[in-house]
Amino acid sequence: MKTKFNGFLTLLLAFVVQITFAQEKTISGTVTEESGALPGVSVLVKGTLSGQETDFDGKYSIKAKAGDVLVFRYLGYKTVERTVGSANIINVKLEQESNVLDEIVVVGYGTSTKKSYVGTATTVLSKNLEAKNFTN
Repeated sequence: MKTKFNGFLTLLLAFVVQITFAQEKTISGTVTEESGALPGVSVLVKGTLSGQETDFDGKYSIKAKAGDVLVFRYLGYKTVERTVGSANIINVKLEQESNVLDEIVVVGYGTSTKKSYVGTATTVLSKNLEAKNFTN
């Protein structure tokens, strides 16, 4: 009797361990906007370093557990957060931010808009760059 009880308890413990490890699942979906798919959207599991980017067709695939929060970010669009539930497919439609950037000026120590930049700024055309012979 004691042997059967120990065997039953061992099977129950193995079952519980398997359920615990089986909670992580693969979540996939498509990230779109008004005109179609968005490639290069960051998809992150909130609070972790786990993340992916959408491919050329706006599709992604990431491992997460039920209850985790997926964060979808893309420059010029509002950030969207979705909680992982029982579904394995989460499709997201991003909306554009109302304050879209007009220009970005890249400087040696960061970025700023051309209007707020203090100093001298010059526009370099691609034809001028192509005429130069750079070694590195």
